[in-house]
Amino acid sequence: MPWHVYIVRCGDGTLYTGVATDLARRVAAHNAGQGAKYTRARRPVALAWHTGAPDRSSAQRLEATLKQLSRAAKEDLIRTGARPMGEWHGLPKAGLTFLRQLRRNNRREWFEAHRDSYEAALREPMRALVEAMDVRLARFAPEITGDPRRSLFRIYRDVRFSRDKSPYKTHAALWFAHRDAGFGVGREAHGGAGFYFHVEPGACYVAGGFWMPPRPALDTIRDALADDPKAFARIVDAPALRRTFGPLSDEGMLKRLPRGTAPGHPAERWLRHRSFTMSTELPESAVFRRDLPALLERRYRTLLPLVRWLNTAIGLRTAERR
Repeated sequence: MPWHVYIVRCGDGTLYTGVATDLARRVAAHNAGQGAKYTRARRPVALAWHTGAPDRSSAQRLEATLKQLSRAAKEDLIRTGARPMGEWHGLPKAGLTFLRQLRRNNRREWFEAHRDSYEAALREPMRALVEAMDVRLARFAPEITGDPRRSLFRIYRDVRFSRDKSPYKTHAALWFAHRDAGFGVGREAHGGAGFYFHVEPGACYVAGGFWMPPRPALDTIRDALADDPKAFARIVDAPALRRTFGPLSDEGMLKRLPRGTAPGHPAERWLRHRSFTMSTELPESAVFRRDLPALLERRYRTLLPLVRWLNTAIGLRTAERR
């Protein structure tokens, strides 16, 4: 017997997700006040989205996944008519095999001939990981979101100003950003602080923070450091953070203090930084595991105080829920 997973839009504008074998009959039952308790006081309802499932168990698993999605993600499903991403089962080993082969064959002709492998073994699993992480982020960092349209970096390189004209990246990466990024301090905010995940043969890692903020954001962060350097020190020197991620990256660090800063300034230790990130390596085997989302959540929870301090400094607010 075929099953259906559906979303109805209620009379008050809210969304309700359910499962049914006879979709038309179930929607009619909702409108007759004989459906779920939630919809009885919110009639009329109208079918907004639906998809099929092979059996009851599959339908209920998909229903549970949908109920964990943010309102924005559900609206995106309704708008596009798409089926939600598949469940995360670990990155297929073929995904890293594809990246190794791409490193040796970084040409458009080769990529187009193997596009199906890229989509099945790399792009779609990574999109499923975005969905899995968005559910977890909603619980412990609601202001940080995962969106398959924005979180997965494009595989195409920008070669306009590069001597290396290889058209494709030989890694895959995800970026989980503040939901208001681009609004708090202007479009040059470059996403504010967030969480990063990098997959590359022999070089998988987790990171977080604010990489090379544009000058307006950098100046704002330096002002916050100058105002209360001890608060920042407590975060980046926290034992749990240092054990897992080590010190703040010194990438792009200035050799001298910024102009106008006196030697011996209480924030001298931090004011020479132009980037505020931390990272830790992951064993390649970790990306194949089904429990990778739980591992990423533990790492991101450890990074969260740093991410929130940076976002607060540039005017992006912390949220208690979505």
